[in-house]
Amino acid sequence: MESHLEKRNRDVLQKSFEEMISTLPKVNCWGFSEDQYQYQGFWFTPRFLQGALSAQQQFQAQPTDIILCSSPRTGTA
Repeated sequence: MESHLEKRNRDVLQKSFEEMISTLPKVNCWGFSEDQYQYQGFWFTPRFLQGALSAQQQFQAQPTDIILCSSPRTGTA
């Protein structure tokens, strides 16, 4: 169960995210049902942009980390 403090922090982060994306270039094209926002040279849906921003703000790399990146459906799952 989410505590009052966790809910407040989540609400503050959500409001901050909404304010930030309102300043970004946006388009509605490519057959997507929602707007796309340009951030650091890439186009994101709001859900993916929020995930990317969260990772940038909260990820703390460790010397032993290994990062594996691939395109979807390339056999890494």
